[in-house]
Amino acid sequence: MHVSCLGRWKHAVGVGLAGLLIAGSASVGALSASPAVAVPGDPPPPLSLRDLGSSSTIAFPGQQGEVSLSLAVPPNLTPTEIRGTVQFPSFVTGGNVDVLQGDRLISRTPIDPAVNSPIALSLRGLRLDRNSADIVLRTYLRTAGSCEFDADNRFRIVNAVVAYGGREATPARVAGFLPPILRALTIYVPEDVKPAEGAAAVQLATAVVANYGSAAVDIRTASLPRNETRPAAAVGPLERQVVISTDAPTGLSLGPGAGWPVLRIGGNPEELATQVQFLTSDLSSIAMSSAAVAGAPFAAPQLAPAVSTLADLGVGDQLVTAAAGWPSISFGIDQARLGRPSKDVRVQLSGTYTPLGGQIAVTVGPRVIASVPAEPSGRYNTWVDIPHDLLARFTEITVTYNHPDVGEGCGTGTRTSLSLASSGEVRSEVADPPQPSGFASLPQALMPRTALAWTDGGVDDVRRAVALMTGLQRLSTVRLGIDVMPVADAMSSNGPVVIVAADGQGVPELPLPVEATGGTLSVLDADGERSNVVLNPAVRFGSLQVARQDGRSVLLATSTGTAADLDALLTWLDADPDRWPSLAGDAVLQVAGQQPVVVVADQVAPDRSESSSGTSWGTVAVAAVGVVVVAAALATFLLRRRRRTSPGD
Repeated sequence: MHVSCLGRWKHAVGVGLAGLLIAGSASVGALSASPAVAVPGDPPPPLSLRDLGSSSTIAFPGQQGEVSLSLAVPPNLTPTEIRGTVQFPSFVTGGNVDVLQGDRLISRTPIDPAVNSPIALSLRGLRLDRNSADIVLRTYLRTAGSCEFDADNRFRIVNAVVAYGGREATPARVAGFLPPILRALTIYVPEDVKPAEGAAAVQLATAVVANYGSAAVDIRTASLPRNETRPAAAVGPLERQVVISTDAPTGLSLGPGAGWPVLRIGGNPEELATQVQFLTSDLSSIAMSSAAVAGAPFAAPQLAPAVSTLADLGVGDQLVTAAAGWPSISFGIDQARLGRPSKDVRVQLSGTYTPLGGQIAVTVGPRVIASVPAEPSGRYNTWVDIPHDLLARFTEITVTYNHPDVGEGCGTGTRTSLSLASSGEVRSEVADPPQPSGFASLPQALMPRTALAWTDGGVDDVRRAVALMTGLQRLSTVRLGIDVMPVADAMSSNGPVVIVAADGQGVPELPLPVEATGGTLSVLDADGERSNVVLNPAVRFGSLQVARQDGRSVLLATSTGTAADLDALLTWLDADPDRWPSLAGDAVLQVAGQQPVVVVADQVAPDRSESSSGTSWGTVAVAAVGVVVVAAALATFLLRRRRRTSPGD
């Protein structure tokens, strides 16, 4: 098992210099082009593995299991420990966790058999290679009685964090401004922000999120007076500030800030987008001075081909071994990696297994979708179809080698292995409309490029757009192509659209899942018909809604007149990194002082009659089973809120 904690941080690569001007001798403010040096300050706090792009839980397969980790290491810092809490099955009585780097044993740590005991794995003596360190964690567990280490019954280190020693290096070049680990980025735009500046802020935010992959980077938006380029707010360890302004000199340059350098991005409206793309591209690695100017923009993302390989989707060659139980390999099919909404997805699975005998079982969730007898050759090669009703934005597939040689006691079974080749093909067709629909169709339904429009265009709209698009970007390993334009231009385009209309004004005509006119609430059902209920008194709410119009998807962020309700909804989504991925349905509504609820079109009752009875939002209550019932005299709407999207999760 290999876990990357590097996100998608890009190391220096050899690229052409065409179109790039390097101000080799330039220095800005108090900075020089000399090598980065450490500055006084506290070391960064221990970082969760989630902050580094991995799961905060390290799960080990079997009695003697291995997990590989790639730890990002910013300049002048050194990883010192991995800390966490151990959890294990009742039949585990102790053991050790080794940390290895290549053929070197870095440390050996005993496991405290007490329940939920802490553990600290020393990393002292690690060798670093290009801002990273690759290690292997290996367990040796003592057990008593019969045991079986299945997927739900493993030795785990939970809430894992990495502690670093040293002092963070001050960036003295544009190339080194974004570190291998970025905890937070604050983007400043002028208080009287112009459309090009707002567009650059959105593009920078999504590009940074895409660049760091699954690492949890906190993106913030703030404003400064038009001619101010030096924020007063101080930054914390591994945090950065960027100022975007058309009044700043063309290009990217470092300048002094509140105790830490600030990156300024300037240029006329046509040039800003180019500078932003440059910062987060591979070309930034060769900007070895304190100022640089980018050349021509880079190509927009394109649709993926109809036939890909598992390697194209980020699934590498895999091999697992087990001393007891059945070996299994899990991987995901990401529709965003396919580059568009997809259907009829077929996957070629091939690899090897030992010992001989038994069968290869393929499952999606609890359902077995294929079972192949194990051949005497010790190899398998088969195609599986993902059932329509199981296809999701991200569909996890598990391949398990079921064989009869499983021992009764711990360590008495035959050692087994299972591999999966990354060369297996993945074939699919374009799904129109998307499958699944609603929020589960995002972001793939917004690819390859989407138009983004806002009705006001002030700093608050820029902030909302940044929150919205970074939330969507975190769902995808593929960078979203975003074109900011006026609402009328966006609606007249042929591609997907995202619209921010915070106060509910200027919303174009759309077949929205939920509409509110005065006290009348109208919900669109799966048959395309609307059912109405009159609420007395009328309620106000913020909402995110996914609609289909003329064969394209439209995401609308709006409210029934109170922008604060939309802001509260975006804040709620941003507060937990699991909320965007688990969001389902066709609309999510936020009423002040209440929990958000999700509207699912195919659960709206078919009764078309209207209600004129006095019904307030107080009759909207979340039942124990997660169903919201709006009861009126002649109409009933079923609004389901999935359990895992509740605020307390």
